[in-house]
Amino acid sequence: MIHRHWGDLLLRAGLCPYCGVHQRICVCDVCGPIEDAPPLWALQHPTEVSRSKGTLRLAQACLPSMKVLVGESGSCFEPLASRGVGGLGLVFPHPGSEPLESADTTGVREWVVLDGTWRKARRMFLSNPWLQRLPAFHFRHPPASGYHIRKAPRADSLATAEALAYLLAVVRPGLDLGPLERAMAALVSRQLAVMPTQVRGRYGVSRRFDEPGDEP
Repeated sequence: MIHRHWGDLLLRAGLCPYCGVHQRICVCDVCGPIEDAPPLWALQHPTEVSRSKGTLRLAQACLPSMKVLVGESGSCFEPLASRGVGGLGLVFPHPGSEPLESADTTGVREWVVLDGTWRKARRMFLSNPWLQRLPAFHFRHPPASGYHIRKAPRADSLATAEALAYLLAVVRPGLDLGPLERAMAALVSRQLAVMPTQVRGRYGVSRRFDEPGDEP
């Protein structure tokens, strides 16, 4: 929660006092807590913090116990890097990673994800030797992304919140991921609703979504 004084200023500017984005695209009203999720860490590239299209913000609202560290390397990640590699698992594809769906993850107690564009996430991985020492996992059969409002470099790319949802679906079968799924649907629909028609066309979407449950 943002300090009350700043919250009042944000409200007067049309911004949500909780997440800091404009109230027309804020999805705080549809976010709800996901119970019994495993411990999660998100390492966020600094350029992602102020992006209104970023999905880590809503993931935090649905996963309130998730810890977020902002930075690229060095002391920014010290609270996690100083602990060693025991019990940690990294979700990041590289030549030494294993497919999550078939891997033995019984030794992983806490999960680490990287939040940034593919190029920036890769730079974070390469700039942090301790990350390279973690057991790493990739998605062999990821679901199709519904995140139509941000271009991705690969057809199998997922938004951070989508990657977290799939991770949880695999490692905690039966976990109710409805809050995260509804928040993602609302984010897409509300972002599209405020876009001019010609801008929506850049993302391969020709019509406006008026309800969070709508699909392209």
